[in-house]
Amino acid sequence: MEERYYTLDEAIACYENEKYDEALIALKQHKKNPEAQYYLGMLYYEGFGVEKDIETAKYWFKKAARQGSLDGEYMLLCCEGNTTSCCKA
Repeated sequence: MEERYYTLDEAIACYENEKYDEALIALKQHKKNPEAQYYLGMLYYEGFGVEKDIETAKYWFKKAARQGSLDGEYMLLCCEGNTTSCCKA
């Protein structure tokens, strides 16, 4: 069976609508995009649709940050405990 293609906006909408299993599949289709990388990191950071895994979250946040994502950079700092305004995982 052929996998459905999602636009990046559709992938993010899956995340925002709490369809996390679908979001994981959809976001991985855009895994080179920093916004998708940030949301993939959030799935693992929060344990939404996947087992919570801070190391995997850091991997995705780092990829996003390296491409200029401020959200990715912020969450990477949160994971590393370098900011006081983050919620701890």
